[in-house]
Amino acid sequence: MIQKVLMPKLGQTVESSVIEAWHVKEGDAVSKGDVLCEITTDKATLEVESYVKGTILKLAAEAGTDVPVNSIIALVGDKGEEIPADILKEIEEGPKEASQAAQEPAPTAAPEPKPAPAVAPAPAPVSEPKAAAEAKPTLKVEAEATPAAEPAKAAQPAAPEGRIFVSPRARKLSSDEYVPLAVVQGSGPNGRIVEADVKAYLARLDDAKITPLARKIAWERGVDVAALAAGGEKVTREMVEAAAAAAPAGPAAGGYRQPKSGRVKLSGMRRIIAQRMLQSKQEIPGYYLHMDVDLTDLMTSRQKLNAKGNVKVSINDYFIVACARALAEYPAVNSRWLGDAIEYRGECNVGLAVALEEGLIVPVVRNVEKKSLQQVAADSRGLVEKARNKKLLPGEFEGGCMSISNLGGYSVKHFVPVINPGESCIMGLGVIEERVVVRQGGIHIRKMMTMTIAFDHRLVDGAIGAQFMERVRDLLEAPAGLEK
Repeated sequence: MIQKVLMPKLGQTVESSVIEAWHVKEGDAVSKGDVLCEITTDKATLEVESYVKGTILKLAAEAGTDVPVNSIIALVGDKGEEIPADILKEIEEGPKEASQAAQEPAPTAAPEPKPAPAVAPAPAPVSEPKAAAEAKPTLKVEAEATPAAEPAKAAQPAAPEGRIFVSPRARKLSSDEYVPLAVVQGSGPNGRIVEADVKAYLARLDDAKITPLARKIAWERGVDVAALAAGGEKVTREMVEAAAAAAPAGPAAGGYRQPKSGRVKLSGMRRIIAQRMLQSKQEIPGYYLHMDVDLTDLMTSRQKLNAKGNVKVSINDYFIVACARALAEYPAVNSRWLGDAIEYRGECNVGLAVALEEGLIVPVVRNVEKKSLQQVAADSRGLVEKARNKKLLPGEFEGGCMSISNLGGYSVKHFVPVINPGESCIMGLGVIEERVVVRQGGIHIRKMMTMTIAFDHRLVDGAIGAQFMERVRDLLEAPAGLEK
């Protein structure tokens, strides 16, 4: 039976999406959960999975095409099944009226375009789409799905320059264990890296002597640390950096090659980041406040809390809760500029910037003011994992009141972040470091961090911004109150 795959409607304001890349071609066998294509809306690039099993009979749109929502982009059915003339006519005529489309089940994913034998998918950006507006509201992520056996290994579609295809579970394992995807040989369909491939690489490291820092840098720079350890010598940071400098440009940690020279076509995600950051700088009159916060007590309290709790709480979770509580106390900060009016929000939604292959996305923890620290930790962890695996839904990265960006893990002391349009401010967090401080006439060594907040001056005046920042600092320096 032929199944129509429609262009999903990802948000009320989305009228069309661009097909950035296809991961399949006509004649390919697909299973439920297989990634079919990537599409770009005006907010993000999303990876779409198949919701049915069958054979790709027709791809109705090519990569790079802007396709209206509810248009047929592919047909899935039994191998060799004939496509009825009325369906072919429907493809030619374009999308149906909304009333008609509503009567048909809307698929959860968009399949692959490209009538030609091989398609070169474009770089993959950020999260992945969901079914059409009327379709199931949630997109299920299947466990390590492998497409039904294909007759002969059909000619692999040429991977776009710099792109590595990897399953969500493999990507998560590589991130958790610091395995550079660039050096892993994929055994899945079309050379896709699956979880078993990452585990096989980890097995090569069982008896290797590698410093933790060397392991992390190798992951970030795409260096084959297993090869360096093959001689039995202990692998150090210096060895990894030397290998990285001598090697040609390769994929970085996320699996995206960063060429040393040459022209690379913009991915959908990079296009969106560029548009929104330019919009921010052109339209938002920002000012910036810096403040030090003493996290000594918080670090101790967090260690005790995590020792007895099932949900592990991160430093970011404390900041999310502290910011939400301060937002509830300062309506001027918890607001949005509408051009001819100011909207004061009734909820405190805090976004957390997550680094991806080619940029970043900001999943939003919603209604933080109503949640405990542990619930926020569970929610943020789930959202970060979905973001890295490209499984976020539009509602999970929209509607933030403010955002937090943490570069402390890269030893950055402080930085000035760029405000996300639609929000009043963004907080930038630096590294936590031991500093000598003077308290009550005595000299002490304390764990300090410098936090920076960029405010939209149309909404938040300097005095209010300073008070808001002080309140966040006070909450963090008394962590017991955040843990209630």
